[in-house]
Amino acid sequence: MIIDGEVKIKKIKFFFLILCLLQLFYMYFKSGFKYEIIKNPFNKNAGISYAVSGEVIETNKVLKKQKVINFNLSEGFKNNYYLYQRTIEYNYPIRMNETSKFVLFLNTEEIPNDCKIIETGKYLKLTQC
Repeated sequence: MIIDGEVKIKKIKFFFLILCLLQLFYMYFKSGFKYEIIKNPFNKNAGISYAVSGEVIETNKVLKKQKVINFNLSEGFKNNYYLYQRTIEYNYPIRMNETSKFVLFLNTEEIPNDCKIIETGKYLKLTQC
C-alpha cells in the first residue's frame, strides 16, 4: 500500500515539474519576455523602458533635472489617457497641479505666446506659463 502512495506522489511531482517547464518555455518564447528585466531586478529603473513609453520617461528626467515640485499637463497629454495616467503615476512624488506654472507640452503641440520654454527634449517641452 505504501508503495502505491509513493508512486502517486512521484507522478504528481513529475507532472508539476513538466508543467513548470512548459510555463517557463511559454513565458520565454511566446509572451515576448525580456531577459534584461529579470537580469537586474533590484536596480532602480530595471525594465522601465518596457513598462512605459519614452515620453513618460522623459517627463521624469526633465522634471527632476529642473527640480520641479509640481507640474501641469497640456491638452495633448490630457487627451491621451495613457500618457496622462502614466505621467502622473510615474512622476510621483512630483505631483500634478492644475495651477502649476510649469506645463509639459508634447513637441507636436503649439505653445501659447505667454509661455517660456525652459527645456526641450526628444518628445516634449517643459514651459513656464
